[in-house]
Amino acid sequence: MAAPAATGERMQQRHVSIIGAGLGGLCLAQGLKRAGIAFNVYERDPGPASRSQGYRIRIDADGQRALAQCLPAHHYELFRQSCSVSTSVRFLNPCMEPIEGRPARTWRVPVPDAAGEPQAELPDLSANRQSLREILLSGIADRVHFGKTFQRFDATADDEVRIRFEDGAEVTSTLLVGADGVNSVVRGQLVPSARPVDTGAVCLYGKSVVTPALRTIIGAALSKGTSVIFADGFAAILDAMQFSAPLPVIAARIAPECRLSAVDDYVYWAFIGPRATLGVGAAESAAPARLTALIASLVRCWHPQLRTLFAHSDTDTLAMLPVRSAAPTIATWRPGPVTLLGDAIHAMSPAGGVGANTALRDAAALAEAISVPSELGNAVSAVSAYEAAMREWAQAAITASEDGARRLFAAVNTSEA
Repeated sequence: MAAPAATGERMQQRHVSIIGAGLGGLCLAQGLKRAGIAFNVYERDPGPASRSQGYRIRIDADGQRALAQCLPAHHYELFRQSCSVSTSVRFLNPCMEPIEGRPARTWRVPVPDAAGEPQAELPDLSANRQSLREILLSGIADRVHFGKTFQRFDATADDEVRIRFEDGAEVTSTLLVGADGVNSVVRGQLVPSARPVDTGAVCLYGKSVVTPALRTIIGAALSKGTSVIFADGFAAILDAMQFSAPLPVIAARIAPECRLSAVDDYVYWAFIGPRATLGVGAAESAAPARLTALIASLVRCWHPQLRTLFAHSDTDTLAMLPVRSAAPTIATWRPGPVTLLGDAIHAMSPAGGVGANTALRDAAALAEAISVPSELGNAVSAVSAYEAAMREWAQAAITASEDGARRLFAAVNTSEA
């Protein structure tokens, strides 16, 4: 009888196919590279910048720990240095008067201790989403294949999985990971009953580039940090993205091999609330002209500085998406060589600010789980352990997101306004 393969040999025999090159899928890929596990990422989009996926993204302590675990140390430092320089938060009514506010309980802002030093808990960081994606692509671009649309998978007699793409190509892997987002085709085959539901809310977002002239008009209050505007039954979140230096310059200093695109300072903003409250129909057009008119209607009685900020929005950045959510009890499926992470299995409202962070946590945990070979030399038992742990923290994140939505959508307390 032949001797069993050595641990290192079993590790080299593993190959992971990741469907989806979003933040979660790329973070997993970086973790696998760090562990010496072969992988390929397949993405249906034609290129890394071909689709708008939002602008500012808030990375909490869980997300930061996941990135630190998966990225090379200098790339993680580049991530931190490329984030916006301010994370202060203020709560305002539409007249820009300070109010107590109803922030999501998951938000973490820097709070100084008695000595004036930030507390130990990692405060949230505001990253430019495309810059973070460029960092996550660095060093693995040759393993990321764009223009590859996943079609289906089939188990093989060797406990592997055969993956077919719409162009007729096929690959075989020891593990398939569906990281293909809220409309996951992998989930649709693996556990079709887990399709997320429409919550009845929408998120309307865009950005306004902060030119010197606009900065003068909107003032310091809106040019720095985060402002949450609590309206009657919905909210607007504004995050001023100010960079300490041009991002290509920061990259050249910290990680010259990582090319970051230039990004001007801007204010990211997002309206979130029920369709009926925002005046959005079920089949509402997302054409820029319609969204521009909708925004003007929503803020017609707001403070002039706010109206000016929205009036200077870059129309090419406007987008509106339905808010969908998985059930708080995460679906289960038969253990095997196929698993899921991120929005593919636990989509949630952006109101809690934890959706992407939960995906990053998934990615780091999955990379760690499958980097330790099982006695049988396959990843099934390790993946099952990941899935059990993932369900627990994902269920907590969905509950927190639902709570955040309720707090943001609550009617204005006139005593506060």
